[in-house]
Amino acid sequence: MRRRQSAIETYRLGEIEYLLQYKRIRRMYLRFKMPEAKPFVTAPFSTPLSEVEQFITVNLEWIRKQQRRQEQLALQPVRRYVSGETVYVWGAAYELLVLTDAEMARQLCGLEAAALLQRGRAFVRTENRKLILACPEAFDAAQREECLDQWLKRQVEAFLPVVFQGCGSIVGKRETSWYVRKMKTRWGTCNIRTGRICINLTLGHLPPEFLSYIVTHELTHLWEKGHGEKFRERMDLYYPQWKERRKEIMKLAYMI
Repeated sequence: MRRRQSAIETYRLGEIEYLLQYKRIRRMYLRFKMPEAKPFVTAPFSTPLSEVEQFITVNLEWIRKQQRRQEQLALQPVRRYVSGETVYVWGAAYELLVLTDAEMARQLCGLEAAALLQRGRAFVRTENRKLILACPEAFDAAQREECLDQWLKRQVEAFLPVVFQGCGSIVGKRETSWYVRKMKTRWGTCNIRTGRICINLTLGHLPPEFLSYIVTHELTHLWEKGHGEKFRERMDLYYPQWKERRKEIMKLAYMI
């Protein structure tokens, strides 16, 4: 019986350390594997190492770009979700104010916030460039982050129907359904078979035009599967500023 795949092994080509796994496939593939933060090649069993190295060399610019991206991501501030930190909502900077006292929550946010806090639940609102989070004192950083994420998700979900309608009228395709979730490596995904689109929650931290850009991008995949010449031609037609947005979105992502 033929092997379906081999163990993942580490190789080096010059300054590039990469992972290699042989599989029962027809062509080579390259991706960036996390958490190792290394290029990962999957190749057919019959592929000689020299061809793998040539494949790495051809894609060296892409590999270095991914390495620079990971280095920049590592420089992102570590958030503790305490008062005084900056949180971005639709591209605007808000100062986080964390309230753990029910009476203070009542004074600043009203009876609903105080009642939720007394029941061990959280309340979030924006006011005068402050993002107010009323939550139990026992909530750690991860719980506070989850509270803010759930609030932001509701903001994005409320905005998306209008965005999908507008972008869909330009692209000439409509999604069958959509949903929002937090993703580490993609701004959006499109299942071209079902027409279902996923939007990264993190876009709620960026200016609204980036949400339109990503929705247009994913809807365009309903015309073209990959990112080849035909896809780029359609993006030029549907969203002429898409190349600028693509560069800007990575720079902004390191601020949030």
